Amino acid sequence: MRDLARIFSELAEGLATGVSFLLLTDYDGTLTPLVGNPAEARLSREVRDDLRVLAQSPHVRVGILSGRDLRDLRARVGIPNVVYAGCHGLEVEGAGISFRHPEAEARRPAVRALARALRVRSASIPGMRVEAKELSVAVHYRTVSPQAINRLEREVAQAIRERWDCFTILRGKKVIEILPRVPWNKGECALWIRDQVLAEAHSAVRALYVGDDRTDELVFEALAGKAITVKVGSGRSPSAAAFRLSDVSDVHRLLSALAAEVSERVRAARLRPTTRSVRRGAP
Repeated sequence: MRDLARIFSELAEGLATGVSFLLLTDYDGTLTPLVGNPAEARLSREVRDDLRVLAQSPHVRVGILSGRDLRDLRARVGIPNVVYAGCHGLEVEGAGISFRHPEAEARRPAVRALARALRVRSASIPGMRVEAKELSVAVHYRTVSPQAINRLEREVAQAIRERWDCFTILRGKKVIEILPRVPWNKGECALWIRDQVLAEAHSAVRALYVGDDRTDELVFEALAGKAITVKVGSGRSPSAAAFRLSDVSDVHRLLSALAAEVSERVRAARLRPTTRSVRRGAP
């Protein structure tokens, strides 16, 4: 709770002095709780409403970075004026920003072939689920028995052995992500989005990134000294993030407080444009 208050205070004080902020966040495990079936990870109405308030503010830019396909991510969030980054940053679109990594695009056929090979191998391992994405493949094993994990990892290694120079592996929470081997990652993407926003900004911009997984460590490292970085999770595992929030509920509290703060400032500016608004919504 202490870090939650400090994060809010830093951003609210910036808004009070005319500083805009860029909110970047992961999706699964950050905006939504982790679930056994990723298809069931749905954004709550309250969080969607808070994100919509923030995205509509002239002083806030919102971006969501995920391992999900861009199309899937956009459909799940469904808010205009948001920057969506799918497949760990290999595809980006929204709020006037667009990017597709050309080398990753060229490897679509190899990605499809790998997904087919992994699906064949998954038939013998109960609980192993292969998710074929546009530019990557995810192997989920949240419901695989502990005794079968080593076998699953061997099957994955064998499937990509002949194509090893084409792919790289990222390990997340009960998921193995297999992506085209290109000089780009989620951290590079977050830094690129930040630079795009800074280039268009008419005032100073403070950036914030919130994430929960191992892949988010790439973002924490890329944005070190350039943004407020926040790790979600109560564990004691080392992290490059500067702050911690205990769980998804803390993330929701932060978003709610920020949305209330932004709404209050917009309201006060309309009613009393020369009077400093009273801060509300602090966690």
